Parts: sequence; C-alpha cells; structure tokens
Amino acid sequence: MSRQSSLKSIADKAGVSITTVHRALTGKKDCSAQMRERILAIAAEEGYEFNYYAASLRRTRLKIAVIMGTHDRDSRFFVDRIADGIQRCIDANSQFNIDYRFLTYTGRDMTSAKAGQIVSDLKKETFDGVLMHVLKLPDKAIEDLSKALSGDMPVVAVELNPTSRQDVCTISTDNEVAGRMAGEIVAKLTRSSGKVYIFSQEMNLSDANAIEARREILSRRDDLEVVDIPLPLTGDESVYSTIRDYVNQRPAAIYATCARHTVRVVKALGGIKKVGTVIGSELFDESREALHKGIIDAVIDKRPGQMGYRAMDMLLATLIRKVPMERGIAIEPRLVLNANSECTYEG
Repeated sequence: MSRQSSLKSIADKAGVSITTVHRALTGKKDCSAQMRERILAIAAEEGYEFNYYAASLRRTRLKIAVIMGTHDRDSRFFVDRIADGIQRCIDANSQFNIDYRFLTYTGRDMTSAKAGQIVSDLKKETFDGVLMHVLKLPDKAIEDLSKALSGDMPVVAVELNPTSRQDVCTISTDNEVAGRMAGEIVAKLTRSSGKVYIFSQEMNLSDANAIEARREILSRRDDLEVVDIPLPLTGDESVYSTIRDYVNQRPAAIYATCARHTVRVVKALGGIKKVGTVIGSELFDESREALHKGIIDAVIDKRPGQMGYRAMDMLLATLIRKVPMERGIAIEPRLVLNANSECTYEG
C-alpha cells in the first residue's frame, strides 16, 4: 500500500481529511489532542508508521561531533575504512538537516594533552551526539572526556570503549569469534607439528583475538606449540624486523591478528611460501594479492567499514527515530579465502 493510500485509509476510518491525518501524524498544533490520539491509534491498527522525528529534523538542525585520529601511512588498512563507513552512513542520510563536525587528534594514541584539546573543542559548542574512534586513553583522559560528555547526549564509540560512562554504545568487531575462526583454520590446514606464532597487538587491553586463537588451536592439536608475540602497531621498521626474524625461523603456522602486522608478514615472506599455514587479518590490496599468489591461506576480515557504518547508524537512529541506545554491538568477522577474495571490502 502506498503512503498516500495509507493516509486515505486512515482518514476514511477517522472520518477526517487526509490533511488532518497528516497534521496529526506530524504533530502540528492545529489538531486537537483527542483527534491526534484517535488518528494515531488508527494508524497503529493500519500498521502505518510516520516518523515524526525524521520529519521534524528536516526543519531543525542537529550537531554531531565525530572524533577520529589523523591519517598515517598505514591508516588505509583499517582506520580509513572505519571513516569510509561513517561517511557512507552520512551520505545515506543526507536528507536530514545535520551538521557534522570532525574533531581530529594527531597520532594513533590519544594522550591526556590531546584529549584535553578535544574536550576544549567539545565545550566550545553544544552537540546533540558524539561518535568517536579512540584506541587508547590514559586514566586522566578518560576522566576528562567523560566529564565533557556528561548529560543526556548519546555517545557511540567505535572499536574500543574509551570512556567510563555506562551509557556509551560500543561498536566493535567480535574478536573472540575472529580468534576462534583463525584457530580452527590453523588447526585444520597445518600439516606439520611445531610452533605457531601469533603476532598480536600490544595494547592496554588484552588481545582477545590472540587469546581465543591460542585456545582453539591447543584444543584441536596437541602437537602444536602456540607462542603469542605482542607487537606495537607503530614503529614500522623495528616491528618489521622482529616479524621477519620470526618468519625466517619457518614455524608451522603464523597468524597476524591485525592488518598492519599482516602487511609486515607478507613483506617478510617475500613472495615465497616459507610457512606451512599463514592467516592474515583484513581484506585490502596487499592481502588480496597474497591470497591470489598463495602466499597466505586465509584472511579474517573484521569489517572495519561496517563498524563505522553501524556506529553512525546507531547514533542517528537514537537522535532521529528515538531508538533506545544499545550498550554494545559486535560485528561478526568473515573468513576470506582466495575463492571469495574478489568480494567487496564491506559486503
């Protein structure tokens, strides 16, 4: 049933004109409360939903702050794809009257000083909602940012929850599922016994991805020894040298839990299948090419673009449609093999 025919059906049942129905559904003042209540009840019976908040938003303006780090040479593997997902959602909701203010900080980690600048920027204006992507925060920065975000303003955090507020919605990949997927593939594909090197992320929180991969491998294979090697995401040359040294030992298998480590593993392999089983993370040009050449066997794609999209979608749903803010949403990763490596990044 079309929107116009739905309005006519409601009008016929209520014994009023379509114009009156529209006034009631849009909350205009020239409709009595009694008539509005009657029309809303009939609309509900008809299964007709009119988004009053979305309609009113065409006449008013919302302001949303988007907090993200600036780009570096490796941002394209993950962070840029989060940003792309956010932008795709913004574009999909361009009909609404929303002012997006992008507040950036320099570097991958937000120090207290950097957080202080963001807090200062947030206090300069009144925002209706905040979306942020922050990997690390010291305690002082958490406290300052939490105070700046106090009140009824909805906040969505991408990847890791950066504040102590209990009402922040966190959109992240399901790292435990990612780890179990990688562990299962390693256990099934690895033919020889020996060591499995997991290049994990050195962060202030434990890498659940690496923990679950280790647990899954050991539960399936008693002839494999799993060695977790936490490495920083920054310090490209030194990190690469460390990975290269481990790769040259030719272990039974390797799993890189993040995109940046995957790039370094592929580089260290030098186009040669030196290791029995190699599992990488994220689907991007280099990992796709490595799959095509058989240098790596599989990729666990944590779908950062989908995380960015869902984060902005959750914030807009709360602000526009008044959907209750969820506490957290886990994006399910996908397994990419050579056979499906031509799929889109965010499909």
